Amino acid sequence: MNPILKFLIGLLAVAAIGVAAMTIKGAPGSSGAARGKLQEKAEQALAANEGAHASVIMDGQKAILTGAADNAEARQTLIDSVSASAGPGGLFAGGVTAVDASRLVVSAPVPRAAPFTFIAEREGDVVSFSGNVPNQETRDSIFRLAENLFPDSEISGVLEIAEGAPVTAESWLNAAAASLRALSHLRKGVAQAHDDDFFVSGEAEDETRAAAARTLLTDLPDGLNGAVEIAIRKPPASIEEIISLAEEEAAPAAPAFRAEEAAQPEAIETQPETEEATEDDCAERLQNAINERRIGFTSARADIDNRSRDQLRIIAGIFSECPASIRLAITGHTDSSGNAARNRQLSGYRADAVRAFLVSVGAPASRITARGVGSSEPLVSNRTPEGRERNRRIEIEVVAEQ
Repeated sequence: MNPILKFLIGLLAVAAIGVAAMTIKGAPGSSGAARGKLQEKAEQALAANEGAHASVIMDGQKAILTGAADNAEARQTLIDSVSASAGPGGLFAGGVTAVDASRLVVSAPVPRAAPFTFIAEREGDVVSFSGNVPNQETRDSIFRLAENLFPDSEISGVLEIAEGAPVTAESWLNAAAASLRALSHLRKGVAQAHDDDFFVSGEAEDETRAAAARTLLTDLPDGLNGAVEIAIRKPPASIEEIISLAEEEAAPAAPAFRAEEAAQPEAIETQPETEEATEDDCAERLQNAINERRIGFTSARADIDNRSRDQLRIIAGIFSECPASIRLAITGHTDSSGNAARNRQLSGYRADAVRAFLVSVGAPASRITARGVGSSEPLVSNRTPEGRERNRRIEIEVVAEQ
């Protein structure tokens, strides 16, 4: 055979073997093996950047980056690190020839919460969250735990990721989980945290459940404090019973303001008995008393707090001396957390409780109306804990009939 022809045949055979090697996955020198090596080098380059939240996939010699960087400088560092992995690049050098970073974003900075708060409210079939958590993993754990502890309840609300937790994320989660388990023993109540203090309050149906809740808050992680305030009370069977309970609780707190003596409440400065207050004067005095502070409830969100009761006594004393043309319209409001129908019912209960207290300390029942509108009339956006707090309110309107 011609020597030149032999040489050409041999050259073709070597080329064929080379092409076959390049196409056999995993074979030394194959394109798959080269890509695997390049993938490994690119991943090592990312791992060298501490705190990076990014990943890389090789498409041939092009690196595709996804994930997030803390800032623009950190993002560029990740790109440069991957670009330089496995040499200067190029078809023959075997390194990265291009980097696609279109899906590598700059993450928003995590805000700092001061104070660092956490609230979980249980009311009826609704468990609502607000406040802060240290990280996404903690937030996911809390919502999973809530679904297990309250399987028949609607879980709602927002927990914001923030810095400022008083202990490590693991310790904080352990304390938050303990407070949620304590809340699960109550028929209604609140589990809340303010920096390093965790507090659970509410109502239990019996002492056994109350004792179980108390025990859970006695052994929190180091650096955290726990406290519990629980009343024993069977659930009311009707709205009439709710109003009756509010009247019973109000009566001992204001013995000097029995209905038959309401025209002359001892602790209230009034006009002389011989002078009937004018409509305008009464309306102004009532409005001033109402504006003194917002009507609040205890942390269990069931009973009117003590400061508000003092304010309502003053309002009742003024109102009892006003002309019959002056009326009061009470409206209960909630935030948007939870089911709309339940919110309307809850707001009505609270409005009824305020009306019942006013009547119990001498206000004329026939001239007071109460209604609940749920979350249908917000003052501000419900997107923040502060906004939801403002929207949970009782409004008392002074109405002068013509």
